[in-house]
Amino acid sequence: MARQRGKKYQADVVIDGVRKRPTFATLAEAEAYERAIANGLPAAGVSTFKKFHETHFEFIWGDNNAPEATQFNLGSLDQFIPADKPIAEITAPYIIDLVSRMKKTGVSNATINRRLSALSKLLKHAEKLELTRKPPIGFLRENEGRDRVLSRVEEQKMFQFFDHMGMTLSGAIVRFLLYTGCRLGEVFTLDRDRVSDGRVTFHYTVTKTSKTRLVPLIGPAKDAWTRVCGLTNNPYPFAEMPRDTFRDHWNRFREHMDALDDPQFVPHMLRHTCASRLVSKGVPLPQVMLWMGHRNIQTTMRYSHLAPKDLDGAAKALLEDA
Repeated sequence: MARQRGKKYQADVVIDGVRKRPTFATLAEAEAYERAIANGLPAAGVSTFKKFHETHFEFIWGDNNAPEATQFNLGSLDQFIPADKPIAEITAPYIIDLVSRMKKTGVSNATINRRLSALSKLLKHAEKLELTRKPPIGFLRENEGRDRVLSRVEEQKMFQFFDHMGMTLSGAIVRFLLYTGCRLGEVFTLDRDRVSDGRVTFHYTVTKTSKTRLVPLIGPAKDAWTRVCGLTNNPYPFAEMPRDTFRDHWNRFREHMDALDDPQFVPHMLRHTCASRLVSKGVPLPQVMLWMGHRNIQTTMRYSHLAPKDLDGAAKALLEDA
């Protein structure tokens, strides 16, 4: 029976005939742990990296809004951490070496941090099961954001490339990304029932910020949606395209544009381009915030420099009654 111990909460379970009393930050976590053990959660005997995260994934991340993102990050870690690596051997020096090896592949600090975040949560759970002591993890400094935007000329080259290469689904995806400003993960989890009356509903269960937003479906995005829905009966039309295949197609486009050395030339720049164009055309920042689904206005403010004439309108308003 879970109970409070100081500022924490202690679970009370028996694992393999041995009584365990791990502590948690909240009563709900302690009770959830007790239920998991009662329902047969394998707490002992699974102590190697890959098997451990596969076995305990549902318990740790099952309630997340977008667990597929964590699955992807763990899969990326599988490329660097041997499957048979004991959890107890993932120490601070090992993590430092791990970060060094990931940096050599050219991935961004933000990408590495997402992987480290998954690893940190996994090791914290392993510590509660008394398989190891979670080592300190130093996260890397991230850039404030990507500044790369797609020019109109580059946009036409992008559409022409995917169409000419016969990459129909990938061509639909990039059009949809650019003219809705959504995140790549939101594309692959978009249910066709979420598109109606000329609008797309990005539901809170799949958005990064856990907030539902409605975005107008216009122009190339509308054409792309109509086309992809005509190609498949999949309830999640864009999911017909494996993510790895799309990444391969994007990298081929990136090479075509001679942008292999540009770390900002990634699919996310299409979202950045959408926001930049909205602001540069005079759309008020609060409306851009709603369109993009930003958690707070501070995120949207990074685009404010693209609207240099905003204060001109404010100045005219002051003189109207003069």
